Amino acid sequence: MEKQRVYNWPSAHISLDSEDIRLLSIKQHPMQAIVAAKFGVVDPDEYFGLPQKYMLAFDKTDLYFGEGSGKYGKGYATASYDVSMEDPWFWCHFIGDPVMPGSQGLDAFLQLAGLWAGASCELFGRARALEGNYTYNGQILPYSKKIFYRVDIIRFLKKKKVLFFEGHLAVDTPENIIYQFGSNKMGFFTKAELSIPDKPSGEYYQPDWELAKIKALEWIENARKYYEHK
Repeated sequence: MEKQRVYNWPSAHISLDSEDIRLLSIKQHPMQAIVAAKFGVVDPDEYFGLPQKYMLAFDKTDLYFGEGSGKYGKGYATASYDVSMEDPWFWCHFIGDPVMPGSQGLDAFLQLAGLWAGASCELFGRARALEGNYTYNGQILPYSKKIFYRVDIIRFLKKKKVLFFEGHLAVDTPENIIYQFGSNKMGFFTKAELSIPDKPSGEYYQPDWELAKIKALEWIENARKYYEHK
């Protein structure tokens, strides 16, 4: 039986599975429309969301908003990802050195924080990373099994539309922490504040999709030939 995807706000805890994540990435999750409606927004371009699988490094998450929850009592989020040999960063990063880029882990950490803020239904806008720091003491390899993320909210300034948070990334077990993320700052902005054209994105972003497909297949073939015929 298919899960009924509902969203009740306010809620102290929201659990999202891989299908929820997929729907968020293509802006078809009911939660996005509900949050947008609270702020009088109807354009799906303005929905908060997540990247598609190519750039996403978690497929399950739990978001906690209850007062007193998390390291600082302001809320927190956890997420996980089952590593696969087919994950794109292994074949498209450096041929002959299949490793997940550290920037991918950092980006997923920022994605999780942005998702927490969007799902909180307390503010609206396009998320942009502003400040942050990190320390890496390990790596994600093709034979790694699972990635674990945690974000702890430090401060959430709703009027200024700014989020402060920290966290970490672990591999294979939640205790095996290999990336530490210190205090990070994220802001939320309107189109005008970001100098984005005030029109549907499909009017100013018009790539040659067939050419993009050909290039993607070429990159995959280059990697396949290298690893299979080295």
